[in-house]
Amino acid sequence: MLTKDRLWKAIFEDFFPQAILFYFSEHYHKIDWKRGYVMLDKELQELFPESEGNERRVDILAKVWLLDGTEQWILIHIEVQGYKDNDFAERMFIYYYRATDRFGKPISALAILTDPNKSWRPDHYLKTCMGTKLLYEFPVFKLADYSEEDFDNDPNPWAIVMKAALTGLKANWTDESLLQVKIKIYKDMRERGYTKKQVRNLLVFIKFYVRFRKKEFFHKFESERQKIENIKKQPMGIVELVKEHLIEEAKQEGMEEGLVKGIEKGMERGDLKRAITGIRNMHKKGFGVDDIADLLEVPKSLVVGIIKQLEKEYEIIHCLRSDLFRVEEIADKLKISQMLVQVLNDSLKK
Repeated sequence: MLTKDRLWKAIFEDFFPQAILFYFSEHYHKIDWKRGYVMLDKELQELFPESEGNERRVDILAKVWLLDGTEQWILIHIEVQGYKDNDFAERMFIYYYRATDRFGKPISALAILTDPNKSWRPDHYLKTCMGTKLLYEFPVFKLADYSEEDFDNDPNPWAIVMKAALTGLKANWTDESLLQVKIKIYKDMRERGYTKKQVRNLLVFIKFYVRFRKKEFFHKFESERQKIENIKKQPMGIVELVKEHLIEEAKQEGMEEGLVKGIEKGMERGDLKRAITGIRNMHKKGFGVDDIADLLEVPKSLVVGIIKQLEKEYEIIHCLRSDLFRVEEIADKLKISQMLVQVLNDSLKK
């Protein structure tokens, strides 16, 4: 499921330089962006294994280089679920000293708080004992301090992220009201001239950060979005209608074999396996074709084809359990993707 912690982590990875400009504007121009940056997920997991799988917060650790050549690490903590945590400041300090002790690198930290309580803003950790005093201070960005209007004139993509995140501060949305707000944010985004990839990534955050209660409103949002993009079907006569039907029929007949011969050749095995696994899981949870393609960043034709082949899931599993056929034999016999058979075979072994 696309939980808020996953959305925050993904949007940071998609727009990391822009995030630094947004939150650390005074330090952005000190960084040598030509050298790029490195997301230190592995190092973060080694340092803080207890945070793995915690949906209440997100931790980002990244490495950049300053213009003077020195290495700088940036540690960002995001409280996702919007609740008051009395141990937050202490945890911030623990993360800081663990990273400093382990790697000996200079570290900048930032806390992003998405709760609605304006009076709760932990910005330091203080410990005293018999004349010894320890003070650790860090900057805080409090979402509740802002309104949508504060980001109207900011071209940074993070202004759109903030607008979408602000919807999470209100708990009693009706689907209709939420739809209008999301459409308004989307219109604002499309007027800012972002690239196609930026629009796609921001769209995912807008659509799923605060969810509609009824699935039909996801379709309504998509319908309104298409109107904004002027995605319209031209009226067609009977000849065009028959022609389209025949073309679509031919596509469907050749889809299964085409997926095996075409898409599998065009994708790395690991990427293809992850894509098919994701398509299967999301399809079972009721996601539509367009949403699956957008979220997994795969061709829509692949999603349609795999869903079509999943109609034979019972037959595939029956063949696998019989132990009479190899994976490639089942794929050839049923005219389906060999990788799909492999994915189902792996799921049976778990």
